Amino acid sequence: MSRFPAVAGRAPRQQEEGERSRDLQEERPSAVCIADREEKGCTSQEGGTTPTFPIQKQRKKIIQAETAIKYMTDGCLLKHILGDPNLTKFSVIILDEAHERTLTTDILFGLLKKLFQEKSPNRKEHLKVVVMSATMELAKLSAFFGNCPIFDIPGRLYPVREKFCNLIGPRDRENTAYIQAQQRRIFLPPPPGIRKCVISTNISATSLTIDGIRYVVDGGFVKQLNHNPRLGLDILEVVPISKSEALQRSGRAGRTSSGKCFRIYSKDFWNQCMPDHVIPEIKRTSLTSVVLTLKCLAIHDVIRFPYLDPPNERLILEALKQLYQCDAIDRSGHVTRLGLSMVEFPLPPHLTCAVIKAASLDCEDLLLPIAAMLSVENVFIRPVDPEYQKEAEQRHRELATKAGGFNDFATLAVIFEQCKSSGAPASWCQKHWIHWRCLFSAFRVEAQLRELIRKLKQQSDFPRETFEGPKHEVLRRCLCAGYFKNVARRSVGRTFCTMDGRGSPVHIHPSSALHEQETKLEWIIFHEVLVTTKVYARIVCPIRYEWVRDLLPKLHEFNAHDLSSVARREVREDARRRWTNKENVKQLKDGISKDVLKKMQKRNDDKSISDARARFLERKQQRTQDHSDTRKETG
Repeated sequence: MSRFPAVAGRAPRQQEEGERSRDLQEERPSAVCIADREEKGCTSQEGGTTPTFPIQKQRKKIIQAETAIKYMTDGCLLKHILGDPNLTKFSVIILDEAHERTLTTDILFGLLKKLFQEKSPNRKEHLKVVVMSATMELAKLSAFFGNCPIFDIPGRLYPVREKFCNLIGPRDRENTAYIQAQQRRIFLPPPPGIRKCVISTNISATSLTIDGIRYVVDGGFVKQLNHNPRLGLDILEVVPISKSEALQRSGRAGRTSSGKCFRIYSKDFWNQCMPDHVIPEIKRTSLTSVVLTLKCLAIHDVIRFPYLDPPNERLILEALKQLYQCDAIDRSGHVTRLGLSMVEFPLPPHLTCAVIKAASLDCEDLLLPIAAMLSVENVFIRPVDPEYQKEAEQRHRELATKAGGFNDFATLAVIFEQCKSSGAPASWCQKHWIHWRCLFSAFRVEAQLRELIRKLKQQSDFPRETFEGPKHEVLRRCLCAGYFKNVARRSVGRTFCTMDGRGSPVHIHPSSALHEQETKLEWIIFHEVLVTTKVYARIVCPIRYEWVRDLLPKLHEFNAHDLSSVARREVREDARRRWTNKENVKQLKDGISKDVLKKMQKRNDDKSISDARARFLERKQQRTQDHSDTRKETG
């Protein structure tokens, strides 16, 4: 698809395609694999048309003068728009896998729509956009882009039979994470006598076609980040997938031959528990990074931004409040210098705050490995087999002990450093039951973050601070600078309560090194919340109250509407409209009352009474006369 515009001359120099990305920190093999394949085809057929594939965590500077096609994740495209809002270097944008409805994809929809509506003087012609989706609500998307045409191209050429299986639950299936070299093996033909089978997850259901796939097993669940308004936190939950996602999973088969899809749930579960379409991330997760990006693009009216599916206004106002708490915006809602620096980091704002705080103390080496580890998937392998499970838990406890045994953040740093310094990192990961693919990705993230910090510290106005104390205390103080929203205090027994005004109860997750030590703790900070049988805090470390004493008041300092001049103006306009409507109604009532009063006064004066009496007597006399005439005619 991407070669058509290049061959047609729509992209004489560069064309860009945004590939699907689960989140801004997660690498996708799609962009790399497609670029590899297209490079061979383009080089042989188009004679020098070279694709490139930068990914946010590995920004390869390999764009050549003859490059016509450029593959990237949607996160990379959004970062590019920060530097070139009008996308003047590109003539065609192809957004694939749009049905995933990630935060970044939805924001790209709105930004591209604004480019259609506001033609840039720097562009010689209008930007062309192609949105490709397997299961998206096409009518809604077409209406959003001004009733653009829809082309239906069949992708499944062979039938796929579905079979519903009612097994016990998610624990009947074991998920594995493969390193990139193993991932590439799935494209190779299987050995004789071996069948190739895909167990579909939201990761494997990509735009790639694996030749020879005939059997697909769909588990029916996905780990999904949702914002819980009761807790005021983003929580990681295991939830049923949508019907559209299920169809996408089965679509891995039926492309090169007929196949079967085994769904490990009942038909009743399909009908009663699974929604028709994916709930967009923009309607269920924190919008802090999104709002900061829009603010840095000089889009201050973030409430009336053209969203494909507008999020709840409460989520937008909550994001503004969190950005103010991180000092990314000021009281009037304008981006600060710190906010302009934070948007460059592929991290959540609160984690970026912690990293910048460490850089101001010249101890970024303590935070960068932790930030990199927190930006990738869970690095711990926890096998289902009881024998291997005990071995894995023992290895993980040993790593936590080397980190001091009381700080999960420090455990991640120890894993990062020991794996990196080992002569054989892949073997080290296998021995310690750690995902090598995740560690390899974290190494690239850490290098990118280190370069960003280096450039940031070169600025003349970069703040400098000093602190004399042990490293473990400096580390926890820096974490408090970003995670003070995730502070909890022990209440009763082993239960902790958050300090954000809601007092939500949380428990330390069993995988934490601090599990079973709750009674020794008073204050903690945590990275995220996971909801299973209880509300669990994951990745925890103990802190002291005096480290967050001056930060906690910011959680309750301002009303969210006060942080946005747009929201404040809207409030004033609403009040003015209500006052105007009230005055109009009052004036209308006053006018009616005056008219009624005039009529009553007119009817009650002496002349009006005499005239009325005369009309009455005249009508009475006329009726008497008519009655008399009638009697004469009858006689």
